[in-house]
Amino acid sequence: MTMTERTVWASLVVFPLVGLVYFTVVLTQAADRPVAQIGWITPMLWAWGSLIVFIILGTIASAIATAVNAEMAGEKAQFEEGDVRDRDIERLGNSRAYTMASVGGLAATIELMLDLDPFWVANTLFLAGLLAGIIAAGSRAHAYRTGM
Repeated sequence: MTMTERTVWASLVVFPLVGLVYFTVVLTQAADRPVAQIGWITPMLWAWGSLIVFIILGTIASAIATAVNAEMAGEKAQFEEGDVRDRDIERLGNSRAYTMASVGGLAATIELMLDLDPFWVANTLFLAGLLAGIIAAGSRAHAYRTGM
């Protein structure tokens, strides 16, 4: 498994979990106060930072687990280099993610035209980014497992 594929699998786990935590934090606030009073900026910054950190940590943990597993089997750990297939899979995931990100950008633009609260615009963009990440990682994981 290449490091690129490890990153895909880490992303597939981290994106939904971080999104779930973020929206749980924000929506619990929405239950008892108006939208204009919801503190969403700090949780969103933490969510984006967590995505980056946990994807990196997940990729590293996967590499360590592979090395430990190989060592326990009495073998030398093999870490494959990326090749043309990795680049093609990356492009496939990106093209599908761009579609979701574009839809999210369009929705946010419409919200701005309707003069909605920044809470809605920011969360639309955040959700679009999360969904784009999940779609990209899911498409890539599928391509790695089944071929393109």
